[in-house]
Amino acid sequence: MSKRRNIKYQFLHCINTNFREGMDKHSLKSQGKDNSRIFSFSDRKNLLDLSSSFSNWLKINYPEIKQLYEIDSSHIQEFLSLKSSDCSQKTLEQYQSRFRKLEVLANSTYNINVNYHNVVTPLSSRNGGGKIRNAMLSTDNYNKLLKSTNTNFRKALTLSFHFGLRAAECAKLRYEDISAKGIKIIDSKGKRNRFIPAENNQQKKVIEDFLNKTGRVCPIQTGSLQQAFNREKKKQGIVISNGDFHTARKAYATGKYKEYREQGQTVQQALNTVSHRLGHGNNRNDLMKQYICYPLK
Repeated sequence: MSKRRNIKYQFLHCINTNFREGMDKHSLKSQGKDNSRIFSFSDRKNLLDLSSSFSNWLKINYPEIKQLYEIDSSHIQEFLSLKSSDCSQKTLEQYQSRFRKLEVLANSTYNINVNYHNVVTPLSSRNGGGKIRNAMLSTDNYNKLLKSTNTNFRKALTLSFHFGLRAAECAKLRYEDISAKGIKIIDSKGKRNRFIPAENNQQKKVIEDFLNKTGRVCPIQTGSLQQAFNREKKKQGIVISNGDFHTARKAYATGKYKEYREQGQTVQQALNTVSHRLGHGNNRNDLMKQYICYPLK
């Protein structure tokens, strides 16, 4: 790879080298050939446009990068996060797909080993990633709901907002499952157990009010918590589109995602950590996009 060629030219060379207009791609696939080929002028143009835009961005923000093999997933993640403010979710997903194609082209053309697969498609700020139900409980509305005279509801809402508990988990939780270090959830959805640590000062402060007691924390049915949420929401004049008790859990997920990113976790690491805190597994990115009401950047 010539050091005199800039990044934009290197991408251009990859694209033109592998452009085979008119070739039967289905025939190639049946022969077990790789996908390092471009078959249409429209695909070629789309790849050229994206690589040119990305190269210009790199030149401004990372001028020290001179070769394709120096580009990694973090650069692409940052670029896509920037685009999330003015691109639709569909466009962002198309961009990510094209970056994966550029990865294949670069490796095939220059015999290098770049890997862009650790990139997570961010949520578009234009439409919440296309998730109509992607709404969380704001801190202001949370404080309004805490004015409720229903003690069980207040305790459950506090646990969900600060520790991400489901309504059913709040109704089942016992004081004995709470320690200064966090909350132990036993036999929850899918018969799973998990531990939610008290990681920040606010969480530790909340925990103090639940220590050294016995019995069920919220001796109430799950349905009653949902009803109490809707009743208090109406009483306080709070409008949340498609919102119910679950929006408190989304507020927790969003806050923790920001916290983990600020601590230096990558987008994927932060998503996985939040997923575990909520009682899910690794790489549940599509599901996490329904919980995290914030651009994945």
